[in-house]
Amino acid sequence: MKKARIYWANALFSDADRKFNEVSVERVRAEGHTIFLPQEAFKDDADPTNEEIFRIDTQDLQSSDIVVACLDQFPIDSGVACEIGVAYASSIPVIGLYTDIRSNRKGPGRMYKNQYVLGAIEVNGEIVESIEELIKAIPKYL
Repeated sequence: MKKARIYWANALFSDADRKFNEVSVERVRAEGHTIFLPQEAFKDDADPTNEEIFRIDTQDLQSSDIVVACLDQFPIDSGVACEIGVAYASSIPVIGLYTDIRSNRKGPGRMYKNQYVLGAIEVNGEIVESIEELIKAIPKYL
């Protein structure tokens, strides 16, 4: 089975987000895939400029086979939404990872996600609800 080069798009500034990224990426890497995780691009004490972040992340995104976009933030993290747009414009499939239990609720308890952003994912990808589903979905886009 072909292994993917994946760009991992998620919020990365809180301890909780960084830990989720580390644990999730480790599970996907265990399947043999290569993942660019933006929080690993600079050392914790680095102070990159906005342009450096944009240039490095975009270069890695555009050289990826697939973008995994974590959608649990409310609203969807603005950087993640931008990365989804870059992936769409670059014809790179996006798999949205939406693990929030409120995604299946009906009525006022349902968590709203911007339909335009979801459409950018669904036109050339899909949305999954777990790391296990993500791992199963990856081969469909290689």
